[in-house]
Amino acid sequence: MTKNFIIHGFYLLVVTSVAAMYNPHTNAFGFNPNAKSALIVGGSFAVISFFWAYIYSKNARRAAIIGGIITTLLLFAGTIPRAVGEWGGVASGDTVRWFTALTISLVIVGSIPLFGALLRAVRTPSR
Repeated sequence: MTKNFIIHGFYLLVVTSVAAMYNPHTNAFGFNPNAKSALIVGGSFAVISFFWAYIYSKNARRAAIIGGIITTLLLFAGTIPRAVGEWGGVASGDTVRWFTALTISLVIVGSIPLFGALLRAVRTPSR
């Protein structure tokens, strides 16, 4: 499970870095000032994922699993409505919102495997 938390943390860092490095308004690579929230949210949840990996490695496995489930649910609660809104904007013709919608969707899709692993770990007795 430690490996899952670490992979998830690095995945979030990569996706949020890409989100902040491309500006869809100018179609150029460089800092996107509109993506500061992506850096904050993605970076925060990446650090939290690394924290759960550390807690899990210190034999507080149940606490890390429950904390990881709660954290991932909070991530979903914040990103799913935002992704739906962004994809709605793309569907209504706002072509600039595609990149935001894509990166938020990547965060959601990339968090599903961790969430599934956490749910499986809840049912498995601690060793």
